[in-house]
Amino acid sequence: MFTQRRFFIYMKFIYINSSYWEAFQEKVLPTVTQYSLRILMAIILFLIGRLAIKKIIAIMNSRMKLEHIDTDVQPFLVSLVRAALNIMLVLSCAGVLGVETSSFIAALGAAGLAIGLALQGSLSNFAGGVLILVFKPFRVGELISVHGFTGYVESIQIFNTILLTTSHRTIVLPNGNLSTSAVENISRKGIIRVDMRFEIDITADIDKTRACIEEVIAQNPHVLDDRKHEIVVIGLKDTAITFAVKLWIHAAEIDRVQYFMYEHVKKQFDAHGIAFPDPVMAVKVV
Repeated sequence: MFTQRRFFIYMKFIYINSSYWEAFQEKVLPTVTQYSLRILMAIILFLIGRLAIKKIIAIMNSRMKLEHIDTDVQPFLVSLVRAALNIMLVLSCAGVLGVETSSFIAALGAAGLAIGLALQGSLSNFAGGVLILVFKPFRVGELISVHGFTGYVESIQIFNTILLTTSHRTIVLPNGNLSTSAVENISRKGIIRVDMRFEIDITADIDKTRACIEEVIAQNPHVLDDRKHEIVVIGLKDTAITFAVKLWIHAAEIDRVQYFMYEHVKKQFDAHGIAFPDPVMAVKVV
């Protein structure tokens, strides 16, 4: 039965809820509407900015190719510009949301400092990559030897340099170590001299041995004819004569030249009765 007491309770409930609704309309709803619009504008700005960055990077790539900018530098510049544009886009979106960009930049700087201290090795590799690209101790496609590895430079990245060995193995070398190490650039000049050594028995005829090596060199298609090669005796031991053979070749042919010489010199020596020195074992009796 609907009594007077229940009626008053019902009316009080309606009054309280209407008060909450009025407060929500006066204070909460405008704030929600305002930030909803800001969030929507920030999302739109972010999407438009991402499209603009992609367009700028595409134009940058095409322009660098037209201007014939060094292919070693192009990926490095593109990555730097992309990172800078993305940072600017994030700051712009934060400003639209009402975030104080000054405090945001300060927080970002503090975070960058902390990350930098934690990633000192990566930063040194980054700096090493910059030095390599600026001073060019080697370039993409060149044959180099460093830290016991020999191979062709496949790419120079921001933190690492990729080598492809003649046996088709990939070597990843950090740029920080490369920029402070001695690097042998084998193919920079295009033409190099390869030095090889052969030991023969002490009783063998020197002129006959030289003639055999000369014949092998004449058969080698990779030795340059317009450069004078040398075959000289550089050492005499109790049981051996040491010959040094100095050949001028194209840098890319270094492996083929050596393989050819080792195989055919051995065959030529065997055909002419030229023996290699016998191994000597020293025995000390105490």
